[in-house]
Amino acid sequence: MDSFFKVGDLTEEEHKKILKNIEKRIAEKKKSGVLKEKDIREIEEMRLRPLPDLLDVQSVYEDLMFKTKF
Repeated sequence: MDSFFKVGDLTEEEHKKILKNIEKRIAEKKKSGVLKEKDIREIEEMRLRPLPDLLDVQSVYEDLMFKTKF
């Protein structure tokens, strides 16, 4: 499996450990029948979309919990 993510703050060992864990979990799901080879290929081919900029969606995050009620 090619490396599909890169985190600058991780050491090479930490990066390899995470990748190994991901590969192990995928193998377990394949073995149990949860994932099929076709599903894995579809996931690999998906294009990731960027997260919306928080500044663009401020109205969604109104501070409703801490407003005083009169």
